[in-house]
Amino acid sequence: MSDRSWIIWTDISGTIGFSLSILSNSCLFLMICFLKTTKNIGSYKYLLIIFCIFTLFYASVEMLLRPLIHSYDDTLFLIQRKRFDWGKLATRLVATTYCGCYAMSFTLFALQFIHRYIATCKPQHLHHFDGKNFLLWIFGAISIAISWACAALFLFPQTLRTHQSFLTIIKDSYDLDPYWTDYVPYKYFYYNELGQKLPDLQNMSGIFQHLLVIFISFLILFYCGTQTFFEMHKFRGISNKTRDLQFQLFRALVVQTIFPMIFVYIPTAFILACPFFGLEFGAITNYQSILTQLYPGIDPIIFIFLIRDYRKTVKRVIFGKVFKNTVASEYSAPSS
Repeated sequence: MSDRSWIIWTDISGTIGFSLSILSNSCLFLMICFLKTTKNIGSYKYLLIIFCIFTLFYASVEMLLRPLIHSYDDTLFLIQRKRFDWGKLATRLVATTYCGCYAMSFTLFALQFIHRYIATCKPQHLHHFDGKNFLLWIFGAISIAISWACAALFLFPQTLRTHQSFLTIIKDSYDLDPYWTDYVPYKYFYYNELGQKLPDLQNMSGIFQHLLVIFISFLILFYCGTQTFFEMHKFRGISNKTRDLQFQLFRALVVQTIFPMIFVYIPTAFILACPFFGLEFGAITNYQSILTQLYPGIDPIIFIFLIRDYRKTVKRVIFGKVFKNTVASEYSAPSS
């Protein structure tokens, strides 16, 4: 497959992902707000609402960015294809906002696991998710996302060497107009006056910050997930209905984590680590662009179909109407 064909595939996946995201997140948002099931999960429903709103914003930024990812010359390029004739600063801010959204997805997943852990293992501390405390949790998640975005904005400057490499990529691989593109260069090494290859410490600090956020997020997922799983099997003195709902929520959270872990987070860590070992995959790294574009639309679908009441609601809306229309057409058809 030619490098330029990745543009077609990323455009297709971007359109599908954005459309799915609008549909699935809107459906989940409405069901969270209006179904009785949600009343039994307390402050967790507000986390889910925030997750829906964030995912819609994330998908919109992604559609605006139209990202391409390319590894070349010890550098990982996040390439933006501009939709509008913005200035340099505005273009850069869109790219760094996308980077911040990426980090926000990590922190929101970790926050959901912390909530389920406290609700299951330490319910006496659940008040820490009420009122102002809830806002502090959200502020902490946003702060981590902002730190990732600031790292992308300030620690990965464009240099003469990265710009020359970028122009080579744009011309030889994608045949794009440089004026309508921009990039964030994750540069790992540079060459000094003696031609020695040395680590770029400024860029490396930003890359390690990214990897640290990923690592800590998954430590939280692993610890809170395993503790919650074992504690749920000890449940005593609660109704079967409540226990069943708790299991459904936990199962949905686990599957929602496994999916992005396999298709988003592990591949991201992989492509961030490859330049350390001199591995360059060129345009093939765009597989990550495709996966991250599809992810915001698919993730809510997982949650909808793993929560029984939500799944039944979708079935009633879709198949119920089909059944009613079929019956109506049969009765209205003239007899021969």
